[in-house]
Amino acid sequence: MNIDSNIIENKYKQEFDFISKLYLKEIFPHAWIFYGPKESGKRKFLDIFIKKVLKEKKNEQFVYEINSDENIAMIDDVRKLINQSNLTNSVDGTNKTFLIINNLELLNKNSIIALLKTLEEPPPNTVLILITHNLKLIPQTIKSRCIKIKFNPYKLLADNYKNDEEKEKLLICDGYPSIYNLLLTKDGDLIKNEVKKILDSEKLQYIEFEKFYLKISKNFDTFLPLIINIFFFTLKFNFKNHVCDLNKKLKILTFLDFVKINFRKGFFLDNKKALFLIFNEYFSLELNK
Repeated sequence: MNIDSNIIENKYKQEFDFISKLYLKEIFPHAWIFYGPKESGKRKFLDIFIKKVLKEKKNEQFVYEINSDENIAMIDDVRKLINQSNLTNSVDGTNKTFLIINNLELLNKNSIIALLKTLEEPPPNTVLILITHNLKLIPQTIKSRCIKIKFNPYKLLADNYKNDEEKEKLLICDGYPSIYNLLLTKDGDLIKNEVKKILDSEKLQYIEFEKFYLKISKNFDTFLPLIINIFFFTLKFNFKNHVCDLNKKLKILTFLDFVKINFRKGFFLDNKKALFLIFNEYFSLELNK
């Protein structure tokens, strides 16, 4: 999701001012963790900092990055990054080198060990910026050595929080701007209403499901995140507002995990069968409405 730079800078003004002042005063900590869900603006925030703040300093800055969304960094990548920092700083001790590791939670054990050694004995004039979607997956030995900055996707959508209808959209999108923007489209709004209509029925009508699938089949991958989030929203609402015994509550929670693990990662069945399975599982919960 490409979020406008002005929105990022405006919504995270406090965080931006904080790290900018530290850097310009030359008391910048050597290790940071930027954490928060996807689409919360972590990487874009860093781009703005690099482009705007670093240019105010006269000394040349070096920026190296590994572990993009398409590449899981391993031990050799981390060591190469550290070596680049050492080489850069050996040329001119006044240069500042930024080492960026994206998707920190994907590093393997050996890479984490190499990173920990660097945090304990950082190269001179080197700043490590570690970016993660899930801080809970990061070892405490890493977290305790870094300054942490939290990013919240709801900040990017706060101006839209005006009435009950917008509140529902924000709850459905769960803070993801891409899903929120999809909800704003004619097709997105139609899908929201269609899914809720099926879920509000007394039982699953296959003919209604068939009609629904035909409407979305050509753009299934595009609409999939929205469909998932509508399921989560509906289940959480029912879980909170309807009475059910402990076993049924546990079944709801198990189903939520099932959706999260299997539905988001990709289907083990074809799209139509998998989607029907999700709908059918929902109706098997038998909530006491």
